[in-house]
Amino acid sequence: MRSWSGANKVNLQDSRVPLIEGVSRPRSAFDAGRQAAPRQGDAFILSTILIFLIFEVLQGPLRYYLSMMGGVVLAYAPKGLMALAFFFLLIRTLWSLRLDKVVIAMLAGFAVFAAVGVYFTHGIGQPLMGLFALIPMLFGVIAEPAFARLGEKSLRYALVLWLCVAVGVGFNFFHSMPWTGFTYQLGDAEVEVSRDWSYFGVERIAGFARASFEAAMQLLFLGLVCSILVRSKVVAFVIWISTGILIAVTTTKTTLGLYFFLTMLLPLMVPRAAPSIVKRVVGPMVPWTMALVGVLLPASTLVSKFGASFANQDSGTLLVSFGMRLAQMWPDTFTLIFKHGNALLGRGLGGIGSAQKIFEPDLYSPADNLYLYLYAVFGVFALLLIWVFTRAVSRLKFTGDRMSTLFWFLGVSILMEGWTVSCIEGGTTALATGLTVAFSIRLGKSALVRRSLEASPRNLQSVPQA
Repeated sequence: MRSWSGANKVNLQDSRVPLIEGVSRPRSAFDAGRQAAPRQGDAFILSTILIFLIFEVLQGPLRYYLSMMGGVVLAYAPKGLMALAFFFLLIRTLWSLRLDKVVIAMLAGFAVFAAVGVYFTHGIGQPLMGLFALIPMLFGVIAEPAFARLGEKSLRYALVLWLCVAVGVGFNFFHSMPWTGFTYQLGDAEVEVSRDWSYFGVERIAGFARASFEAAMQLLFLGLVCSILVRSKVVAFVIWISTGILIAVTTTKTTLGLYFFLTMLLPLMVPRAAPSIVKRVVGPMVPWTMALVGVLLPASTLVSKFGASFANQDSGTLLVSFGMRLAQMWPDTFTLIFKHGNALLGRGLGGIGSAQKIFEPDLYSPADNLYLYLYAVFGVFALLLIWVFTRAVSRLKFTGDRMSTLFWFLGVSILMEGWTVSCIEGGTTALATGLTVAFSIRLGKSALVRRSLEASPRNLQSVPQA
């Protein structure tokens, strides 16, 4: 007679042996450290991310001086490098046949909507450019495991990048930058290095970035990384307060509103700052609320027409830019989709955004809303993408380990920033979106496997002895 005991007992505590390939369960700090050990190729992936982010935060001076030397094409090298790295990693994955349902579904989806883009844009160039515009986000998805293994060590790099953005915005507040308003020719297109604009007579400060809203989003996302991962509460406080002041200098209202909202949530990270029931409710409720509002804002223009007076720049209201989206941008984008696309399938890859600006300048729309942008590209299937992402973020424990906390806050930031920005065509925000999508979904899948495995001892012990 043999029983399920002793040496024959399944030892689920030994997390050093992967129970399923690619999924292991750290049970201690020692095991977590082992799991976070770098793997072959991590250095290349992380170096690509760092080079890309350096160029992103210094786009103004780099494009300006490269154009003066006749080498402005080098400003696009980091994104080209990222594209090559993405396709290399994708081909390596396909070659080794390490595919799961998520990868297969993603590839099939992009193939379908690339075909939709070809149909509605009457060529292959615009969908390819639309795919290229999404490379930072797609690279973030495929690079997330390497970034997760880097973990809290990413703080040192984030801090240097945050300081670069902060110094640029601070210096620009007192001095004008030579690249502001400067343009150069790239083929037949005239490209502005850094946008020169003002808000009610107040110059919009961009620092080293190409626009004030880009600088604001860089400050917010990098400030979150630094404030959450740094161990010193004093340093975290100084960084976060400085981030808010500098965002206010850029006069980017959506990002500033998001900053104040996150400021109310950050104290909940502190133990005993609020009853546990509050934290359990806030964790899933906030992402779902942000997503719902983001969908309803542009959708409201389908059933209600907002007067042009709401978007009048002479009205003096602080919400004039938001009013312009309600009265013009979002209704015009729906018209674009319905007249030059399909209400069910959208317009496909390249049907909106930067690719459209090159190939269809007369129809160009930036969407100015993440949810509307997704609808333009993926049609009604955008609702499925929004649901998957929001569900994954809502399941993260924002008061758990620092990395889960960080990605919960990044997820909420993307969902709220997406009210007035497409997010996935930017640089820093697009990369952060890809990393957050992959981390949230992967952690959710790992938790599901872990719960299944933890239930197995009870099943085994209930088997009668032979």
